[in-house]
Amino acid sequence: MDRLVNAFPAMNRRQFIASTTGALVAPLFPSAAANTEKKTVWGIAELWQWLYEKQQTSGHDSADCLQAHLDHGIRHVMWALGRSTLDYHSALPTSTMYAGDTRPETKVIGDSFRQECSLRAALSFAEKNNMVIYGRLGMNRHYGDSLGGGLRSQYIAGHPEWMERHRGGQVDGTKVSFAIPEYRAERIAVLLEVAQIGAHGLCLDFCRQPPIARYHPKILDPWLKAGHADPRQMRVGSPEFLAWAQHRADFVNLFMRDLRAQLRELEQQTKRKVPVLVRIPEATLDLNLMEGLDLRTWLKDGCVDEIALDPLWIWDFDYPDTASPYVELARSHGAKIHGGANTVTGIGVKANARGFLERIARNYDEGVDGIALFQTDAAVLDPSLKALLGPLFPHLADAAAVSEKLATARKKQPQMSESERHFGLDNHSLLPQLGRAPRLSLDTL
Repeated sequence: MDRLVNAFPAMNRRQFIASTTGALVAPLFPSAAANTEKKTVWGIAELWQWLYEKQQTSGHDSADCLQAHLDHGIRHVMWALGRSTLDYHSALPTSTMYAGDTRPETKVIGDSFRQECSLRAALSFAEKNNMVIYGRLGMNRHYGDSLGGGLRSQYIAGHPEWMERHRGGQVDGTKVSFAIPEYRAERIAVLLEVAQIGAHGLCLDFCRQPPIARYHPKILDPWLKAGHADPRQMRVGSPEFLAWAQHRADFVNLFMRDLRAQLRELEQQTKRKVPVLVRIPEATLDLNLMEGLDLRTWLKDGCVDEIALDPLWIWDFDYPDTASPYVELARSHGAKIHGGANTVTGIGVKANARGFLERIARNYDEGVDGIALFQTDAAVLDPSLKALLGPLFPHLADAAAVSEKLATARKKQPQMSESERHFGLDNHSLLPQLGRAPRLSLDTL
């Protein structure tokens, strides 16, 4: 049941979605009057995954991966820095570089990372080839002790008391609370180091993995001591719960303000602007807030320069599937905004050119500045994906060309199956009708 809808009993489901998000669906026919300005096409690439698929290192793996992007007309790349462990050579005492885990097939990844700093190599290649590289950090994805703990930094592993808590009080071993000052400092230190190394911008990826803020005692106890009702007894989506959501999101807001302040100091020293892009789920602004992501405040406080949306469907909620409210908010603050589409399939999903183009055209019709394509490391490497999407990539910067190709795809394939229609969603989306795990209950937020 959609608890957010139930929080507004005077509205039915469709009225609620329309009133809070704008348009429900893309136009039946692509708009000929869609934006005429060129769109920015972002690849989102993980050298980790590139190496996992190739199972061999060339000694210049970063250049190989980026050359494959260039070959498909992609010059802007959000380049993976890591999540809990890092993918590049860091001098920070709180950082652990990924060296492989209990899976034998990850040995090649550790070998490559030790041999060459993936970030410095990527920036060197970009400088020679007129590319833009934003360093992308997974903001709260720590994995716990699975696979021998190889995916979790030693610093985080040494502080189990920092881990978040579920609504029922159980420890969430995959997330650290942003109420912990040391954690905020650790994340900022990584991002500042990456900016100092020379990244053209920073991508803060909050899609790995929401919710970002939960029920850690350092969040919950001050709330209760102030005389507020216990949020664990509140109805999710109610005004009272949204007030609680604002309270816990304020700890993430504190991180964002501190990062911006320290980046400004670095920018003054280096005489170089370092844009901050946040990657967040495309849902509704209130659902984002309940995930710990207070985009309204980030923009109001000048913490964010750009936004990239990700169609990540994980909650038992009717996702409106529109960027319109985000576009309106970004425009009001002078921020750039990019829609999102995935280039790889998940369980039960079938790669489909029309489904891919439908999602991009809908975003363009709603006025985004560009499109952020997740997991392009796979799309420019896997033979089947490369054959399907490779011919489209060079044309995605042209909204009119996307409309034309979509019109052709609709004529060629008038109907899509559900598995084809969902191609383009984040592959972590939960689609039980296609054989994936059930959606997460909003009551756990």
